[in-house]
Amino acid sequence: MSAPVAPAVAAARARNLTKAYGSGETTVLALDVVDVDIARGRFTAVMGPSGSGKSTRSTHSARRW
Repeated sequence: MSAPVAPAVAAARARNLTKAYGSGETTVLALDVVDVDIARGRFTAVMGPSGSGKSTRSTHSARRW
């Protein structure tokens, strides 16, 4: 994991992203307090296995900006 990007050079930033699907015993926590910094002028890839929350993170972040 990389170090946080300074606010002045961050193209995008999200803090404490949380997303749960379902309720009770069937709750699935897709994002559990995720912090994301995307540096200005840098290529950033989001990688992980199927079902790890990549698309959820992208969709949830886009709605906040």
